[in-house]
Amino acid sequence: MKIFRSLTAASAAMALSLIALPALAVQHDGQLPLYPRGKAAPGIGDMPASALTQGVPYQQTTTDSVHLVDLWYHSNAPAGCTRITASGASAVQYKCPGGSIVIQTHGSTLISFVPAFAGMH
Repeated sequence: MKIFRSLTAASAAMALSLIALPALAVQHDGQLPLYPRGKAAPGIGDMPASALTQGVPYQQTTTDSVHLVDLWYHSNAPAGCTRITASGASAVQYKCPGGSIVIQTHGSTLISFVPAFAGMH
């Protein structure tokens, strides 16, 4: 029981530290914030910062759980975003004026950024 309490306390501390990170941690397109503990997904390479504004999707991976990433976006998603979950699925989507952020398990946690097309929100 003591080990469980230590793990729970450690998880809570990590979640709080993620929530406390500034919303401007990293902006890839000025509208959809990148997860501060994520890295470019394999195959993304050195995509320029302007890629999302030009309509190119972008992906990050992290070893953090979908739940922790979701907690961060719950506190740091841009105004006007709507959080959507699928029943029984370990995926969360934030539909935002600047596009969508999809958080799902795919080996590790995969975060996909899909910019909105001009005139479509």
